[in-house]
Amino acid sequence: MVTVQEGNREDEMAMGQRGAIGARRERAGWVLQRARSGRAAVAVAGVLSVGLAACGSAPVATVKLSVSSGPAGTVVQVSGTAGKGCVLDKNWLGFDFERLGQPNKGPVTQMTTPVATNGSWSAIFEIPSYLGASSGRGPAAPVAPGRYQVMAPTCEKGKAATAAFTVTAGTPAGGATKYVAMAVTPDGQGYWLAQADGGVNAYGDAHSYGSLPAQKVNPATPIVGMARTYSDKGYWLVGADGHVYDFGDARSYGSLPAQEAALALVTGMAVTPDGLGYWLASASGHVYAFGHARSAGSPSANLAPYDAIGTRNGGGYVVTAASDGAVYLFPGGTLSSYGPGSALSGWLVGTAVTPSGNGTWEAGMDGGVITWGDAKFYGSVPSINGTLKAPVTAMAATPDGLGYWLVGGDGAVFSFGDAHFFGSPVPPS
Repeated sequence: MVTVQEGNREDEMAMGQRGAIGARRERAGWVLQRARSGRAAVAVAGVLSVGLAACGSAPVATVKLSVSSGPAGTVVQVSGTAGKGCVLDKNWLGFDFERLGQPNKGPVTQMTTPVATNGSWSAIFEIPSYLGASSGRGPAAPVAPGRYQVMAPTCEKGKAATAAFTVTAGTPAGGATKYVAMAVTPDGQGYWLAQADGGVNAYGDAHSYGSLPAQKVNPATPIVGMARTYSDKGYWLVGADGHVYDFGDARSYGSLPAQEAALALVTGMAVTPDGLGYWLASASGHVYAFGHARSAGSPSANLAPYDAIGTRNGGGYVVTAASDGAVYLFPGGTLSSYGPGSALSGWLVGTAVTPSGNGTWEAGMDGGVITWGDAKFYGSVPSINGTLKAPVTAMAATPDGLGYWLVGGDGAVFSFGDAHFFGSPVPPS
């Protein structure tokens, strides 16, 4: 069972195996395959608007982008109008992000958003480093520098509007100080926050075992993930290039070879239950194993990009997709997700796995939380009327699975359920 949370609303929808995910949904010349879940969006000032008027009295479609250029990882507020009469998952399936001049031909990421009765819609979107492929389109592929577009239709007559975006680099910009990852101590009474430059802050009963700036190390690519050792006396950081950095009693079990990292950027890491190995997951969905970790398979690149990987305490791991929250369980490669009639207001940026290994929480940039399986909903930023000064970038669950934290890019920490607040660089609001 999957529960979709929007503020204080709780909708339960039947969970399917998503063999139906491969079924083609055609609307306005698109081939769309995904279902979503939604929340409220964070406002971003300044927009670029491109509209396309249909003939006669047909509605006018518009697409607006808060920024029009930047590297992979750039956060963009996407909004628009689609005309009246929109019905989620019937005549409204959101927007595409694809290479300019290649509609319905090349790789694509598609994201369904909530839509109002007047046809207006908005979402926080992250420029991906990898694009998937739907039926009838070209193969999945990394995002290379060049001209791309966001395309969204009207809800009538199949007309569409586009807005151009120039990708300046296929890899995220380095040197940023935003907070990107969190790890929790075994008793849940403390946590570490990691920054994109490799800085680490410790709170509660968590102890600092070093950081990259303290070692005068400048990572070639931003840090994207963090995990603690089994003994709780060390931790690892991983960069988007798959380079793993070890601190305290953390042992190095290897990093991703450069030729592999060039194919698809790493988005996260998970440690084996015995702490003697780890997995790295890439945006394409490929899972790499090191030390005692064993690869149990990788999800299809067709639903890329993937945003996170989490450890299943009973063995194996979970990989989740960024634009629709599809959940892959390994071993077995079972694809489990929620059904039609849902939408996302925020690109998904992190996941946490329940103690049983049969449920996940997923965090959106807007502070929303999606639950799947036996994961319980304990709140979200919209549900507490919280204010995000920076999009959410990571999440972590308490050891007993009765709560979780969300981390903003500015370091604000929001706690829910039995998760306690032990401090942060800036207070949550």
